[in-house]
Amino acid sequence: MHRRTLPWLFGIAIVGSLSSAAAFEHGTAGPWEMVRNDAGIEVFRRTVAGSPLHEFQGTGMIEAPIPAVLAVLDDTKRRTEWMKEAVAQIEISRNGDREQTFYSRTGAPWPVSDRDAVIRAVTTVDVRAKMVKVEMNSTEDATWPPQKGVVRMPHLCGHWFLWPSNGGKWTRVEYQVHADPGGSLPSSIINMVSKKIPHSAIAEMQKQVVRRKYPEFEAKVAQMPEYKQFAPSLPGLTITPATPSAGNVPSSAGPIPSGTPKASGGEK
Repeated sequence: MHRRTLPWLFGIAIVGSLSSAAAFEHGTAGPWEMVRNDAGIEVFRRTVAGSPLHEFQGTGMIEAPIPAVLAVLDDTKRRTEWMKEAVAQIEISRNGDREQTFYSRTGAPWPVSDRDAVIRAVTTVDVRAKMVKVEMNSTEDATWPPQKGVVRMPHLCGHWFLWPSNGGKWTRVEYQVHADPGGSLPSSIINMVSKKIPHSAIAEMQKQVVRRKYPEFEAKVAQMPEYKQFAPSLPGLTITPATPSAGNVPSSAGPIPSGTPKASGGEK
């Protein structure tokens, strides 16, 4: 049961938006150690002072430009298509185009309780480094207090870093996360299975950029002044822009899906 479930107790951490917050100041980190390398995706882990849980990082290539990857990250409504165990992804608020706060809930089979968190994500463009950063941190929001029967994650921080590759046609990605799922799950088991998280996140992203297209959103990103500074010759679009429609524009707000369990098992 644990091997099937635990990697996705952190599933809520794999998303961001065209949005960021200051990085969580966790303890001093140790050196990175490779724990997996297959299908073009490398996964590393390292210790963090003051925490029994490892920090994980995955790197790989997405065969789509940066604007297409950002569009997938921004589409709250369809995150459940590529987050295997996600049962709810709901936008709470936005502050302009680059900051989003959202509620995220990950399902778990009985008797393990679902996990949830309120996450603030911010997107910035680093012109000098020629990269886009989507940084995420758990936060609190009065409109989404802890839910009955669900364990609120006490800590989560992470990021997606994106660099143009292959003349801008592809994106080199780095996904990193350090999270505490809360409850009484043994840290040894969490550390043992959590190396699957970055690999799955990147592998599923590779599929989602093919499954969903967002021409208007990509065009908007391509016109960002900072992005244009380091990517003047990069192809910002995967397809020609079309008339905006509900099927193309990232959509966020909405009720929890009808299949979402309202309560789980004991607090584990």
